[in-house]
Amino acid sequence: MRKNILQIGIGFLLILGLVSVVVPSIGHAQPQPPTTPDQINSPEDDGGTAEIGVEWITDWPGTADDRANWYYSANNLYNELGGAGWIKRFNYGNTNAWEKDFKAAMYGGINDYVIDSVDLAMIGTHGSSAWDSRYGKTLSSVYFSSNHDDWHLSPGEAYRAFGNNDLEWLAFDSCSVLRDDSMYYWHETFDGLHLMLGFANTMYVVYPGDGGVWGDQMQQKGWWIFGHGAKTVTQAWFTAVEDQQPSGVRARVLAEALDNYNDYIWGQGYVSPDYPNNGAYWYWDHVSGTPEPLALTAVPTSLPIITINQRPVDQAYTAEVGRAFGLTGDVFQSGDGSVFVMVGGPNDNLQLRVDAASGGFFFQNLDELWTDPERPRSLPQSNREAAALVSNFLAQNDFLPGAFDFDPQIPPTIELEGPTDGLLLPATIAPTTPTTPTNYAVHYARTVDIGGGQRLSIVGPGSRQNVYVGDNGDIIAFKGGWRSLNLQPGMQIQASTAVTVPIKTATEAWEQFLADPTIALAQLPAADTYDTTGQPEPTLAYYEQPQVLNQNELIPVWIFQANLYVDDANAPGGQALVTENSKIYIPAAADPATLPKASITSPTTGAIVMPGETLDLAGAVTGGQGPYTFDWSAGIDGALGTGPTVNGVTLTPDLRASGLQPTTITLRVIDGNGAISTAEVTVIVMTPVYLPMLAQN
Repeated sequence: MRKNILQIGIGFLLILGLVSVVVPSIGHAQPQPPTTPDQINSPEDDGGTAEIGVEWITDWPGTADDRANWYYSANNLYNELGGAGWIKRFNYGNTNAWEKDFKAAMYGGINDYVIDSVDLAMIGTHGSSAWDSRYGKTLSSVYFSSNHDDWHLSPGEAYRAFGNNDLEWLAFDSCSVLRDDSMYYWHETFDGLHLMLGFANTMYVVYPGDGGVWGDQMQQKGWWIFGHGAKTVTQAWFTAVEDQQPSGVRARVLAEALDNYNDYIWGQGYVSPDYPNNGAYWYWDHVSGTPEPLALTAVPTSLPIITINQRPVDQAYTAEVGRAFGLTGDVFQSGDGSVFVMVGGPNDNLQLRVDAASGGFFFQNLDELWTDPERPRSLPQSNREAAALVSNFLAQNDFLPGAFDFDPQIPPTIELEGPTDGLLLPATIAPTTPTTPTNYAVHYARTVDIGGGQRLSIVGPGSRQNVYVGDNGDIIAFKGGWRSLNLQPGMQIQASTAVTVPIKTATEAWEQFLADPTIALAQLPAADTYDTTGQPEPTLAYYEQPQVLNQNELIPVWIFQANLYVDDANAPGGQALVTENSKIYIPAAADPATLPKASITSPTTGAIVMPGETLDLAGAVTGGQGPYTFDWSAGIDGALGTGPTVNGVTLTPDLRASGLQPTTITLRVIDGNGAISTAEVTVIVMTPVYLPMLAQN
């Protein structure tokens, strides 16, 4: 007798995907940069396809190290280039972001099939320190949240691993990975890579992050509706840092050859060849500068509330700003109304962007600022001469918003910018290409008089007025447009009538930060120890948000400085330096309700989402100031929607690892002061598999 048994099993299939790629030969672009950008190149390394890949981590074990904004930085870059026609090759987040994706094959990595399978890649995560067995010392590292293969990527593990297949440009959106004691070793990872972009010191995880601005600024966007000119890869990186980062952040870009700094991304202009690694390299720094914040003369128990006068930012406002830079053309507005743009002519060499939220502006001469380092220039002979040229420009254009709101008692800080040659260790080869500095950067400070002989600095990404002097003493860029504050002449508060808010003591603020480092306004890298020994005494200041955000009031903050360390058994004393002299901006208001606090009411952590099931998301916020914006995202799926509730959400299972991984749902809330609060829950998203019919005799 034949017995038929029908077995239908519905289980949960755990898949480890295998990625197959064709390993291409190395291609070469045109040998000399054109005098003006054109669009004649194609990504030859892999047969003509431009590809983008990103990785990001927002969730580490525990909560103190979580940084939600790396998701936005990476995904905004991914979508910017994807929207421009680039192939979206991979977008790995949290436990799907693996150290072995960057590791050389000789060390068990799969670099050739992940990071080196695309033309441009970025990871947003903590920078750290770890013992590097190849070099026998502790060096900077890229820190991961899962053990594939381990928690830290050190430069020795990626020795000559980047660029031998396809990769031209790699960005570490991380603290201090390219710091002074480690950048030589990261250069030793080059094998056809053109540029490695990152930071020499502390960078801050701010919304919306560096990646989206970087991706946007590398593209030319059409003028018939709205747009701007394309920037080189380096120009765009420095622009993103200038826009997003608080003062003192040092962006750094490593290059194999000086010519690599002329690179545009594919389709936007010149792309340099794949130069061989000969042990010598170049690095180019840009500091998002303002002078140091003022020290306290006395410690107040309360601070005045400083309100912001909202400007009527429109086409007429933009045209008036443009007049200072000789722009007379049409004003374009973005489709969402957030930005106004003017340009200088058909070559797009002059560009002005004005943020509608604040009236802040950034003018750039794209032919001159942070570009073409091989061209000799006639720059001012000294810092003093550069500052005098800027003073004359301000006097002739005193109608510029906020032009004379700087503190005349604080001299501007001045930096001479341009690439610097790196050498072998020990130095046996030196680059021979001649170079001169490209420009001076002049940074001003703004303070406010709160009475009683006390002035406090205004700090934060929106607090800077930076003017750039280039060839023949021309003003080649201007980052400015300080928000208009409700103050008396001389940036003075009328103390007798001021509305004040009680503030924490410095000790209270520091203890709260140590208990929860995520309360800092601009978020720091992960650290096991924060050492304030030998640092300046904490001071009070007011924080101004990036100019792209709405802000109704300046935010009182305590500013601490500390060296940040992680535990490392191989380092002297058992701890390795992550970054030094890092500024920490801790909200100073005593009432916790002055800042928003987001929460997710549905779903709850641990919820299991069955195949085909949809979710309804619900969130809430307390504290802070309205109006609020709500933004939802999750793991593989990215953006889920906006608003306090989002219904009918379908989530994708997380299947990259050898077991089903939890999916993190994140709610980000921004209040009317630009203050941000995030909340997270983790759920398990199941996937079905229908087993085939089995017959048994």
